[in-house]
Amino acid sequence: MKLSIFAAVLSSTFMVASATTMTGAKPLKSLPKAHAKELKVVAEPYDYIIAGGGLAGCLLANRLSADGTKKVLLLEAGRSDYDNLFIRMPAGILKLFRSVYDWQFESSGEKGCNGRNIFLQRGKVLGGSSCTNVMLHHRGTAKDYDDWCVPGWAAADVLPWFKASEDDTIGLSSDFHSRGGEWTLSQVRYQNPLSKTFLDIGSKILGANDDFNNWSRPQDGVGRFHVSQHNGERQSGAAAFLSPAKHRKNLTVRTGVMVRRINFDDSKTANSVTYDLLGDDTCTQFTAALKEEGEVLLAAGAIGSPQILMVSGVGDASHLEKHSIPVVADVPSVGENFQDHPAAIVSFRTPVKGVSVTSKLRIFGLTNPFPVLKWLFFKTGMMTSSGCDHGAFVQTAAAQGQPDLQIRFLAAKSLGPDGMTTFTQFRNSRRVEDGYTFQTIASRARSKGCLRLASSNSHVRPIIDVGYLSDSADIVTLREGVKLGRLLGNSDEWGEYKGEEIYPGPTVQTDDEIDEYIRQTLHTANALIGTCKMGTGDDAVVGPDLCVKGVNGVRVVDASIIPVIPGGQTGTPVVMIAERAAAFILDPSLAPQAATIEVAAEVSEAEAVAV
Repeated sequence: MKLSIFAAVLSSTFMVASATTMTGAKPLKSLPKAHAKELKVVAEPYDYIIAGGGLAGCLLANRLSADGTKKVLLLEAGRSDYDNLFIRMPAGILKLFRSVYDWQFESSGEKGCNGRNIFLQRGKVLGGSSCTNVMLHHRGTAKDYDDWCVPGWAAADVLPWFKASEDDTIGLSSDFHSRGGEWTLSQVRYQNPLSKTFLDIGSKILGANDDFNNWSRPQDGVGRFHVSQHNGERQSGAAAFLSPAKHRKNLTVRTGVMVRRINFDDSKTANSVTYDLLGDDTCTQFTAALKEEGEVLLAAGAIGSPQILMVSGVGDASHLEKHSIPVVADVPSVGENFQDHPAAIVSFRTPVKGVSVTSKLRIFGLTNPFPVLKWLFFKTGMMTSSGCDHGAFVQTAAAQGQPDLQIRFLAAKSLGPDGMTTFTQFRNSRRVEDGYTFQTIASRARSKGCLRLASSNSHVRPIIDVGYLSDSADIVTLREGVKLGRLLGNSDEWGEYKGEEIYPGPTVQTDDEIDEYIRQTLHTANALIGTCKMGTGDDAVVGPDLCVKGVNGVRVVDASIIPVIPGGQTGTPVVMIAERAAAFILDPSLAPQAATIEVAAEVSEAEAVAV
């Protein structure tokens, strides 16, 4: 009886969280009261206005308000309840995709994917996508940062800033890790028998790697992926950085607000930010002013940041003129250089019943309360896993000196050939078959796309073309990934777990057939970057100091400034970027300059020889 009541409460918890519009905006009950509150917010000017309360925005808000002398305003369109049960519980991710916590973007008719629109999950809540991602804690390699070719952002420069925020709970090499920061690095407190078997089989074929963030050796090998969790709970940017700071008197946090534009004076210097309230049908706008020499810090991500720049008059002049937007600065590269990690899957059905994590989560067609209770009371067990915390990095025939393929192993049979299906449809499935899946990811994808405005109104979603498979090397990587997934999945060492291939299936054999399968089922691995590219060339949007070209008083501090996608998930690199940016915003003497860290420089050279 008690367990049935608990299951009902658990279900109703999500229903309450979902009692909003599909956009995630709660209808405003009292407009006069809401408007009065905003008038108080904009009554005084700010030193810093942060547009976007995702991972970078939360860290910036913490650091810039820390000494109490700077007045900071953080504007976030999403929700405020980053402490929701399904966000804190790692396995709760199965409830988050296509929910009120998700922007639910889609790309538009990807040519490389037979014209399909690709679902792009982005977090719509304080903490952003750090509240809705799979929590993998990867940096990429030293070579990734050296290859950016941006002064002051080489591996030797960025390593101290990775370590500045980190709290290594595993006990890894102090050359590359540190203790005491807010951004926890840990291992999932659960291992499924299928995951353990994968490690045994994979390490014999591909070699083992117990720390993919150790830059003294190649990234290649099979192992457990590190995760951003603290004591068995998801560690979002909001929980790690914003929560300790949100009660500071000099920090104002507003949620459910949409930035409409940055305003500039005649000298092209930002002087204010205009926003309105989601759920306000009157579209009343409010303008928050900057103090003299104040700054706007864009931290709205690879979709939001270029959109805000363009509706504010910073972008390709001809494109802005089509939307009747007055041009403040002609910066053609805004919205260009869009990059992501494309993925395809290989999935097997095992004859052993009740072994997969998905089947363990179901009992009589309902949510099994026992794993949930174990997590609630002890913060251990299968609910501490997002499902894909074991895997590998591999060099295929398309590699250029370091792994081009990431494999994420899931101890579950996929519900469909599009790997996002399991995450979006599992909550509607009463019974699932047991199995195991290899999600193969082009971890250093070379394809590039772009983002363009559909309207001068920032409430209207932009037109997104990620450009998946526009570079032929990416489909070679994924094709080899499918073949490797088959090799691993068909090994006799699976013993009683050895299963039947379901996706792509036995009818897909030739390279052309595999390529077509990839085009028809390709999905995102959620690593959107690059649309406000950092650099020193004509194709850059921001310089090494993250200041936007052509205007004053505006910086971009988020994944959109990453010039070339690193080999691994991008959350932790964003923490590094924001940590470093906060430091040199407060102290310009710390602004990027040539590398001077001998140990890290030697590591880069050692790695170059190793690979």
